[in-house]
Amino acid sequence: MSGVNAFGSHLITTLFKMRLLGCGIVLTLIFSSTSGKLPDVTDEEYAAQPPVFHIDDYDTCMLLKHKLYCYVHFQLQPNDKNKPPPVWNTIQKVSSHKTHYRHDLLRHFICIPTTCPKIKVLNETDPGFKRDLSSCLSEKYHHLGLKGEVTKVLCKTSDYPYQKDYMDYIVLGALIAYMLWIAFASFYDLRKRYGDLEEYKKFAVSSHGKIITAFSIASNWTKLKSENKSPEAEKLKCVQGIRVYMSFLVILVHTIVSVTAIPIGNPKFIEELNNRNDFLGEFSKRGVFILSFHFMMSTWVLIMSMLAKSDRKEPLSLDFIIKSIIKRYVRLLPVLLVLVALFATWFRHLPYGPLWFGICEEAERCRQNWWTNILFIQSYVNKYFMCHIVSWYVGVEMQYYIFALVLVALLNKLGRSKIPYVTSLLVVLTILCGFWDHYRHGYSSKLAANPEDVYRLQFNKEAQWHDHFAGFIANSSGSMFGLLFGYIFYTYGRQQLFTKKIYEYIWWTLSVGAIVTVITLPNIINVDHSTVTSAMWVALTRPLFALGMGLLILGMSQGLGGVIKWACEWGPTYYLAKLSYTVYIGHPILQNIRTGFMRYPAYIDEVSMITLVLADIAMAFIFALFLTLLFEMPANELANMMFKTKRSTEGDKKKQ
Repeated sequence: MSGVNAFGSHLITTLFKMRLLGCGIVLTLIFSSTSGKLPDVTDEEYAAQPPVFHIDDYDTCMLLKHKLYCYVHFQLQPNDKNKPPPVWNTIQKVSSHKTHYRHDLLRHFICIPTTCPKIKVLNETDPGFKRDLSSCLSEKYHHLGLKGEVTKVLCKTSDYPYQKDYMDYIVLGALIAYMLWIAFASFYDLRKRYGDLEEYKKFAVSSHGKIITAFSIASNWTKLKSENKSPEAEKLKCVQGIRVYMSFLVILVHTIVSVTAIPIGNPKFIEELNNRNDFLGEFSKRGVFILSFHFMMSTWVLIMSMLAKSDRKEPLSLDFIIKSIIKRYVRLLPVLLVLVALFATWFRHLPYGPLWFGICEEAERCRQNWWTNILFIQSYVNKYFMCHIVSWYVGVEMQYYIFALVLVALLNKLGRSKIPYVTSLLVVLTILCGFWDHYRHGYSSKLAANPEDVYRLQFNKEAQWHDHFAGFIANSSGSMFGLLFGYIFYTYGRQQLFTKKIYEYIWWTLSVGAIVTVITLPNIINVDHSTVTSAMWVALTRPLFALGMGLLILGMSQGLGGVIKWACEWGPTYYLAKLSYTVYIGHPILQNIRTGFMRYPAYIDEVSMITLVLADIAMAFIFALFLTLLFEMPANELANMMFKTKRSTEGDKKKQ
């Protein structure tokens, strides 16, 4: 119990100390370099515009006898185009900036019986409904010299627009059966655990005992709070802290995106945030490069295990490759499968508020394309209608894993000394391919700089997002650097590489320098000055970041790094890092649920942004803990039982 309490206290302490992240965000916000305020529009003029977003009381509307609640796009125009009112000129000025919302297109959620009581036919399919609704809203803004037309309308007449079907009940039945099995395995394991010790040891190593303990929450909790004390694990302990901090950054970006994708009561804040040339303003549009670290560590660990296997005189055969792919598949699939199943079924039956339509779109995507996620081909097949958008990472990571397996097996056969040259060549090729493809399309280096695209979730329907932010080639430099640094670490890790002070200075310059350059350079100079500079920056960003991170980890494994090494090896991060996969794949469902339960436009400022980020981080790790204990760890144990492998690398080398 003391171990459990220690881990629990570590978890609570870490979540408490996440306030440090909030302080960092505060400083970033306070010391912003620029403002998005329009020089030719005063605050009074800005405030005189009709609200871009408005939400009527949803719950009261749903209590009415004749209820009809509609989401409306209302296109504004002046009553007299020859003599437009001053407010129309303001609307045009503000909307002309691509980093601003379209203030001429109102997005309103309307309770028809209370807001437009003159409309008698409460049926959105009626030919005259749009016309009557347009007249009602035009009358509302007539005093401003404006009128408009309803261009889109989605209505709801019931709290529960979807009927439960066989798929819902199949998923429910499967989850109930699985949870009953988890309960049985946990109870049986605990009963044995607190009985005779010798009998429990025999039980734990028996075939049926291994299966039962694989699903036992108590056993998985014990494994979760255990530490790998092998020499190579100790040297790479810094990686665990980096995983956690990268998870913080991913959640930060997704929180910013989530608040931009919902109705905002003060859109001016988001517009100014989009115009800010600082970390927070730029990172959310370019920060996808941080995932290069995860791709790098995946292949880094893979090549070490493969080289160790080869040194044990075990062949890296086709049989080994196939078994490794199956093992990886078994480990990654269960958590993803559970989330996709929930998205496709019971996710749409939650008692959502007025923003139900956006949530239901996700459910429809998953009902149609769930199979692409299961096969890890979601980044190729129906990619513009992808289920669980962040799952692109899992699909691409699986593809890199397969590619790296084949490549390392081949190069090991031809002579492992060729690995550094081949991987370096492949990095250069990815840079050239990325530059050319980005240049010929004339893309910006930013993703979703326009809040309209984020609000309508259009960025994932753009070729740029799939080719240059979520594509196989675009992110491959990380996995190639993983093979390179994994080879260097395995081959030379036991030697002292930084024997002179000058080597340490060079290490600091190349590692931290590369990382800082990638993060800060767009805040200092305009990398989108031309198509050429934009393409160059996009092509170099991920390789530079992966290079910097690889050198940083290599140096810290040699004892360098000072306070950075201390922060990355801080005790609680070791345990939290074990949740990193489920944190990444699971946290968007919580953000979607939060959005679905909204009743009024959100008011966003610095304080509320910090609060949301910290709340999302805390909830993400708590949710990930359940996903890890109930699904990921049992899958890992089953995969290990299916294909028993020796994990030691450093130890094997010492025995030779």
